[in-house]
Amino acid sequence: MPTTAPPRRRLLDAAARLLAERPDVTPTTRELCEAAGVGAPTLYHHFGDKDGLVDAVLDDAFAAYLQRKQAVRRSADLVADLAAGWDMHVRFGLENPVLYLAMYGPARPRRARAAQVAEAALLEDMQRLADHGLLRVPPRRAVEVTQATAVGCVLQLLRTGGPADGAVARTMRDGLVATLTGLPAGGPPRPDAARRLLATLADGAEPLQPAEAALLRQWLTTLADHHDPATGGE
Repeated sequence: MPTTAPPRRRLLDAAARLLAERPDVTPTTRELCEAAGVGAPTLYHHFGDKDGLVDAVLDDAFAAYLQRKQAVRRSADLVADLAAGWDMHVRFGLENPVLYLAMYGPARPRRARAAQVAEAALLEDMQRLADHGLLRVPPRRAVEVTQATAVGCVLQLLRTGGPADGAVARTMRDGLVATLTGLPAGGPPRPDAARRLLATLADGAEPLQPAEAALLRQWLTTLADHHDPATGGE
């Protein structure tokens, strides 16, 4: 690290490097100062104490992550958006291994303010899925499962050198989406889903009036034929 960098920057870089090297240990004040080539008063001046420095590193890391997350385009397909968010997370982790290990190592990542913002954003996404009837578990649990699966995937790929769009990442992503929503990562296959509902209605078990059932059958038949080459659909 160049000694010409400002002391604050040197401290941030040193803390990120030490956290990545030993994610289960919070560096001491002495270790941080020696790695940055500054005295303890400089650390106290800029960050208050070593905990303030660690939190600043994690805030910076999560701020960069949030910027990437906000850049992911949203669509009308909430399930596809969930899959796209996974893809972004994995790519970010593989492109920023030092930051990622500092963010998601055991060194108190939840104390970072930006970490709480990132988790709140994910909870909003899960709540949106729940509001549309697309979530099979409570939103809070969906957040915990998503974080555990995504972090585990990134750490495995960092260890093995696997790509962000490889078979391991895709399999874990599709498994997570299916677990949370019961749907494939690309969204529901509308013709197949419509045919399954039509079969259910044909059993005569629907709690609908005859006119309501007839209208629903008409809608489902239209969806079942849509995109079906055999029926001339698009």
